[in-house]
Amino acid sequence: MAPQERGAISCRRIVVERFGGVEELREVETTVAAPPPGHTRVKVIAAGVGFTDLMARAGEYLLQRKVPFCPGYELVGEVVDTSGEGMAPGTLVAAALPKMGTYTEYVVLPNWLLVPLPDGLDPHLAAAVPLDYLTALSVLETHGRVARGDTVLIQGASGGVGQALSQLGRRSGLRMYGTASASGSEERLARYGVEYIDYRRQDFETIIREREPHGIQAVFDHIGGSNLAKSYRVLAPGGVLVSYAFAGRPGHMIGDTVRGAARVKLMNMRPGRRAALCMVPRELKTNRDWYRVSLERLLTLARSGEIEPSIAAIHPLAKAGDVHAALERREITGKIVLTAS
Repeated sequence: MAPQERGAISCRRIVVERFGGVEELREVETTVAAPPPGHTRVKVIAAGVGFTDLMARAGEYLLQRKVPFCPGYELVGEVVDTSGEGMAPGTLVAAALPKMGTYTEYVVLPNWLLVPLPDGLDPHLAAAVPLDYLTALSVLETHGRVARGDTVLIQGASGGVGQALSQLGRRSGLRMYGTASASGSEERLARYGVEYIDYRRQDFETIIREREPHGIQAVFDHIGGSNLAKSYRVLAPGGVLVSYAFAGRPGHMIGDTVRGAARVKLMNMRPGRRAALCMVPRELKTNRDWYRVSLERLLTLARSGEIEPSIAAIHPLAKAGDVHAALERREITGKIVLTAS
């Protein structure tokens, strides 16, 4: 069981002291103080790695524009101690954070962020759930409001959120198309009932118009740019385009994100169809009940095997730079988890 003393604990942490390349990820020694009222100190077991971490490190992520900071939006850990009413020491918990800070051995978090793991769920597998699957759930239910039998298009269906959308979409009884590159995607997406479109060789707008002449009910887009207009055009009357990220150009990602968000808002002013923005890190702060109920639900689905987070590799915290470099080179498909134990 984790120590329960109230004093400060020595801690290794990965920090970005200035924006730049992977060399700016540095391991530092620090301490983590006892939790203040309403907070819990957690020993981190595993932290999920996402492309937003890479963007933030480079200074190209709109929600993280100040240094120094510790990257990482999601974790699984063990309760060390708590101030006030909280979970017992030794309890395994998961959390998605409204701001970064999970590449660390210990962290202090508000009690409301912590959701207990179901018995028997592997902590490393659980660390791949919070951000991708909460994003997918928000896209589908909060913003998309799709119903059983609806037809949808998932852009980038082989990515982390794309696979989460595919798995949750299958459970919701959706008819699904998905764009992805050719390497291994068709077979993987077919497992979830997704009809594959190779975006490198095929034009998704042409294919959707041919196969769904009356349009489809929803498009889930994380690319932005000219893709937004094409996605909007394949919608049926009353359909919805949900944008949950913007790919952007290296060196221009913040500007491209701002322009993409503005474009989505303008699209939503047109009659006949909807356009919506999904930004889960911000949504966590505004709807705590939704966050807790949804994460508990997703962890339960992971425990039963009804959703299947894909773990590509598990690396120690000190290898964060190597992990970022491999992701930038597109060498890895699936979730990477950093372990602090």
